[in-house]
Amino acid sequence: MDEEIPLESNEPNTSLTPLLCNILAMFFLFLACLCPGFSALIFAAPDFPLNPLPPGGFGRWSPTPTSTQTPVIYYPETWTPSPSQEQTIRPSRTPPPITPTITLYYDPDNPNPVSTSGPFFPFIVESGHPEYSPSPQGCAWMGIAGTVTDSEGSPINNLLVVVRGDLAGNAIDVEQITGSISEERIGEYEITLADDPIYSINNLSIQLLDGDRNAISKQVFFNTFAGCDRNLVTLNFVQNTS
Repeated sequence: MDEEIPLESNEPNTSLTPLLCNILAMFFLFLACLCPGFSALIFAAPDFPLNPLPPGGFGRWSPTPTSTQTPVIYYPETWTPSPSQEQTIRPSRTPPPITPTITLYYDPDNPNPVSTSGPFFPFIVESGHPEYSPSPQGCAWMGIAGTVTDSEGSPINNLLVVVRGDLAGNAIDVEQITGSISEERIGEYEITLADDPIYSINNLSIQLLDGDRNAISKQVFFNTFAGCDRNLVTLNFVQNTS
């Protein structure tokens, strides 16, 4: 009987395989335990040298401050800032209301208005006024004129004569300073009311004011007439001496 010759086995030697697998398993287990701790370390200290992504990225740099020259302003011991532009507030020019202080009525037999008594004023209407006469400017004009004089009869300039009211549906609001007509006509005023004579009864009033626009005479109402023989109304103010 022939002697059997053992055949060489082709199976690999697997005696080292379990050991290698254990080493790899322990290595990955170590890494698994190391990663949370490393992450916690980086979270707690972002500037840790082993941090692969430090704050600010790679190539961090800190700007070098440059010196800036600051001017030094020396103020006196007592210093109060002054505004760059002084503002001046001017009060608006609002004329004071003129309240009638005289009661007038019209007497058909007398073309001049008749007044009752009133409070004291520095100037009053001259006795016998207003007067009505033809105007030297002809019939194509109607107005009121007069003078303002003191107790000695001397004319007074720079007083304000105010005429207000309504004439044929047109509002009248005219002011003139005595002596402003010309240098020769001292203390006089002359105010145009219309281009032709117009009839009106107590529709217009005249009053004298001082430089501060304070009333220094009563508010006197007067009439106008349509005839060319009475288209100039003359009304003088004189100083009240009573």
